[in-house]
Amino acid sequence: MADPRRTQKQIAERYKGNLGYYKKLHPWRRARLLVSLLTILGGLLALCFFYKRAPEKFFNPGALSSHHAALPKSCDECHDKTLITGGRLTSEKFKEVVHDSFRRGVAFDRAGGIDKKCEDCHLQRSGRPYTFHEASVVQNRSCSACHQEHQGLASMKAVASSQCLSCHGNSAVMDASARKGMQIEPGLFRRHPHPPQQVAFELPRPAQGFTRTFQNFWTDHPEFQINSEKTQNPKVRDSDALRFNHQRHFAADIPAIDRQGTKLDCNYCHKADTEGRFMRRITFAANCQVCHSLQFDLHNPELTLPHGNSTAVLGFLRSLPTHYEEVALSKGMAAGQIRPFVEQQRRQLRAQFGSDEELIRAVFFTSDPYKPRQHAGAQTRASFSGCKLCHEVAPAAVGAPAITRPILVDRWILRSDFDHARHASVKCDDCHHASQSRETADILMPVKADCVKCHSPTGKVAAECITCHRYHAPGQTLVVDAPPASSISVKQMLLGQK
Repeated sequence: MADPRRTQKQIAERYKGNLGYYKKLHPWRRARLLVSLLTILGGLLALCFFYKRAPEKFFNPGALSSHHAALPKSCDECHDKTLITGGRLTSEKFKEVVHDSFRRGVAFDRAGGIDKKCEDCHLQRSGRPYTFHEASVVQNRSCSACHQEHQGLASMKAVASSQCLSCHGNSAVMDASARKGMQIEPGLFRRHPHPPQQVAFELPRPAQGFTRTFQNFWTDHPEFQINSEKTQNPKVRDSDALRFNHQRHFAADIPAIDRQGTKLDCNYCHKADTEGRFMRRITFAANCQVCHSLQFDLHNPELTLPHGNSTAVLGFLRSLPTHYEEVALSKGMAAGQIRPFVEQQRRQLRAQFGSDEELIRAVFFTSDPYKPRQHAGAQTRASFSGCKLCHEVAPAAVGAPAITRPILVDRWILRSDFDHARHASVKCDDCHHASQSRETADILMPVKADCVKCHSPTGKVAAECITCHRYHAPGQTLVVDAPPASSISVKQMLLGQK
């Protein structure tokens, strides 16, 4: 280091008359240049030699993960060699490859490359085509940008939230995505998979899409759309015509569901499916009939009405003599006792209802069949029928009254990957708050705050983006639209009504 006490003029005096210093040949400088050139040339020759002669494992930086351990050991299975075998390497080709590699990942190839190999292999092995992100994505990423291989035999590392936030945490990228999304056919966004037999409830896509920027789930992640929409729009409700009061079914006077005295609870009706992710659909036979057994005759409780078809119910009531004969036979009565028994039951039934027509009217249109029987025990009160207690019933000029068929929605929040089996230790009411609900129209979905209790650094449960969301999705699936602010209901939509 120069002496700080010397001036610039004094320092320059040292080189006076020596301006051609760097033009002179110097052995050390020549040696460094020669070594550099030889190193570059030797490296290129080594690459060519080993590409032609050496085994492929020479280029392999590490073993494949357990996910891909069954793949053949040939590099050609995944990697594309067209850069070397596809003709002479020109400067333009080199520039394009470098540009794409920096923007989309080293493995990206405009002609297909490793991404195409990944898609073909996954289609062949799983039978399902995988697409990339939403249609409004500004720039798709290469498979290898998120799924990094050759890191060892352990499972491939989970995709970090930072990969997602490179877009979702960038306001410029999200603004561009919003602009692109507003010019795309809305049907292209219906990609969230659900079994075809399920009924799904989908709200209209927001004008800006889902492009709000955030940094993590527990602080600034948006509230779930179904909750924010129902707060802003009163018409976002469960439009099912079935009348059901959750709070009433938690009451202390509800009878036990078996002889052991088991009380009715959430898990009796809401049972996980075989995969454990979703809930089985509620049915009358499996969940309701144990209490609502559709009895109508106080003296013959074993005689119950059919369920599910109003014409069948009307036919049953009009053929009561035949059913009473079957009851008599089941009790072992002799042939001469059957007709008097049938007549006696008919007289008792008329005393109970007044007439045959009044019986039919009571069965279809009584909205609270338990009210006249408050003196009876809870188990007996719950057995007597009245279609209008649970259903919408409309009289018909001819034939049986029309009963609106219930529509039970199976999927409410389509954009999440939720697994009920993983939450078995959590009480249902902690998230769904059903014990406070009195109306069928209530949408009993958890709010974000319910999830943050666990999925946050405080709750010490994983809160990565892939905990709840999938980047990839199979092909498009059809779902049921939720009612816009001034449109028809979900019920009308499913029934094909205008």
